[in-house]
Amino acid sequence: MPVCNLSVCIIAKDEEQMLPDCLKSIKDIASEIILVDTGSQDKTIHIAESFGAKIFQTSWEQDFSKARNLAISKAKEPFILTIDADERLVNPELLIQELKMATNDTAGWLIEVLSETINASGLREKYISNLLRLFRNHPDIKFYGAIHEQISESIIKLGFKIKNTQIQFYHLGYSLSSENMQKKQIRNLEILNKVIENGENTPYNYYQRAKTYFALEKIESAENDISISIENALPKGTLKPQALNWGAMIAYKAGKIELAKIRAKKSIELLPKQTFAHFILGEIYFNEGNYGEAFEHYDAMFDTDVHAKIIGDIVIPPEDIYYKKGRTLFALKIYKNALIEFEKGLNHNPKHIPCLIGSANIAYNLKKFEEAKNILQKAYEIAPDNEDIVKYLELVNKSISKAYSGIIQKSEYSSEKDILITLSMIVKNEEKFLSGCLESVKGIVDEIVIVDTGSTDRTREIALSYNAKLYDFEWINDFSAARNEALKHSNGRWILYLDADERLSEDSRKNIRQLLMNVSEDIGGIICTLESDHSLISGKTEIHRGGYPRLFRNYGYPSISFSGRVHEQITPSILALGKSLIFSDIVIQHLGYNRSREEMEQKIKRNYSMLIQHVKEEPLNAYAWYQLGQTLAHMRLIKEAEETIKFAIESGNLSNSVYASACATLSQLTGNQKKFEEALHWAEKSLEKAPEQMYANHLKAYALMYLGRLDEAEYAFNETLRIAKKKKGVPLSGFDIVVPEEAIFKGLEELYEKRKIKAG
Repeated sequence: MPVCNLSVCIIAKDEEQMLPDCLKSIKDIASEIILVDTGSQDKTIHIAESFGAKIFQTSWEQDFSKARNLAISKAKEPFILTIDADERLVNPELLIQELKMATNDTAGWLIEVLSETINASGLREKYISNLLRLFRNHPDIKFYGAIHEQISESIIKLGFKIKNTQIQFYHLGYSLSSENMQKKQIRNLEILNKVIENGENTPYNYYQRAKTYFALEKIESAENDISISIENALPKGTLKPQALNWGAMIAYKAGKIELAKIRAKKSIELLPKQTFAHFILGEIYFNEGNYGEAFEHYDAMFDTDVHAKIIGDIVIPPEDIYYKKGRTLFALKIYKNALIEFEKGLNHNPKHIPCLIGSANIAYNLKKFEEAKNILQKAYEIAPDNEDIVKYLELVNKSISKAYSGIIQKSEYSSEKDILITLSMIVKNEEKFLSGCLESVKGIVDEIVIVDTGSTDRTREIALSYNAKLYDFEWINDFSAARNEALKHSNGRWILYLDADERLSEDSRKNIRQLLMNVSEDIGGIICTLESDHSLISGKTEIHRGGYPRLFRNYGYPSISFSGRVHEQITPSILALGKSLIFSDIVIQHLGYNRSREEMEQKIKRNYSMLIQHVKEEPLNAYAWYQLGQTLAHMRLIKEAEETIKFAIESGNLSNSVYASACATLSQLTGNQKKFEEALHWAEKSLEKAPEQMYANHLKAYALMYLGRLDEAEYAFNETLRIAKKKKGVPLSGFDIVVPEEAIFKGLEELYEKRKIKAG
């Protein structure tokens, strides 16, 4: 006998294969079973009758809500559970308990629906969604939507609460063959097309059709529909964040990364405690190599609430989230913490293949080959058909063999004939600087490759005197093109790229080769500190310090290549290969900004012309806009510089270091105009990305002082002084401008004077 007053409602058509197990899972708790049949030709009705179900037949009108509402209209009990034939109730005792504890203000209960699919690697992947399938029997509680029907809105409109539960369904509907899944999506599309053609062009129907187009990989159509849904969804309704999330997914699939970020961030503004938008941003930032941002979003996926679940937030199993956190820490070389995350994932699911492989990666990188082998063997026992695991085991076994034979102890660069480092350069009329550069790498590099873009002075003669391999290249206003030409001729295992006005510091010369001989294979680039003196209009100079990957593995052009007409970058190419970057103590001294005003103005004009061309070619490249803004500032076009840098920031795809630099520049520009509130705002935005940054702290201190917030200003000056005493190494922000200690003390003196005046 049933122990709760529950009507179980099912709609079905030709479900003789799935229906029996569904009915077995609910028969002991159902006071009545209602089945609406929409045209079965098999034994569906006979099976339902054998379980005592009440059968109601109707024609299929391509409207799931209509069929659902017919079923619930026949229910006699105070509570209703809707379930599909391909679902099974996992824990009926918990459902009974929830209904016993039901309060009068609650009318809906969310159920966890667990689905499994087989991915391309043959591994099972779990998906969890929260669906409102248990609710009170009330005449105004009805489903809406011809497909992917919903009932939550009607419950909310009545003023009832919806409760989250641990009641579970196990769903078999995604275990269909790819052909049957395709047919299912085409059926869904036909229904939605008909509904919209008949005038029901609601934001919800456009949203559902966009998801269907996405599943069918019709991305352009999906984008058209989701844009309509986002634009027309109620600002505070439950649909808006869902539409924004799927809009982000669709934009990401289309390669519109900035649009994807904007939509996901807007969704988080509307619904902070959710999973989906944080997942999307985590994936985007991880693929961009912005691992710090990625980790924050992955971590935020654990902090969700019932509001997110009501709107249909995706639920990712904890082991998958721990894996994503772990792989991000692994990319950052924080192996100890990465291992902790993988172990947390394995505590939830000891058979989780990604966490096992992540743990093996850590062991392998730490040269604990036996440990890596043991972990991989566990993974192999779980998934013996996974080719990636088999190949990884072969690699580990080879490493173990080499270790036993002693080969692993030798450097891969131990051969005298081997070319460890190639110095790769582009030059034009650099007779003044070139010798100094080449002297600084003498005895360090094994090969010098120089591409000349049209020298008419002694540059070529000097290059040849150092046994450089010299190549000609016609200058086409594109630094990357020239750099890539040099890469084509470079044979070293590693590439060091310098300009003629740069020198490798004496301390760096001592350790560079040893560093390269011991770095692990997954490291693609080594970040060096670039120090440069910048001449100011006042005649003084200030030291700028930035971190750049001036040393990188030679994977061969075009696998590794520079991008950007000016202020060219190698980092995107390294990250695209799945390789990581590490910091080092290597310092490169740059003389290029300490030239005469005439030389600097000529250089600025050249950069301006190239950057204008760059942003025309790539109007969504925020880095190019940022560099253009910096150049406009050097040209003293302050208003234009501000607008351009703000545009770069708003574009949303700047790395943390460039974002911090851009905000610091705006703080300086606005502070010079005595707009101190603005200056403070931008200094603080810069410090959000780079708190251990000398320059923005100094700008913040001055802004606070001129705003009369003297105690805060004093603290900021002291912070600047603290950071100034730790000048060694690459700045944590990726860039910084060195503030001389005497300048900080001068600021403190001015502050003390203001305090005396204020005290009277």
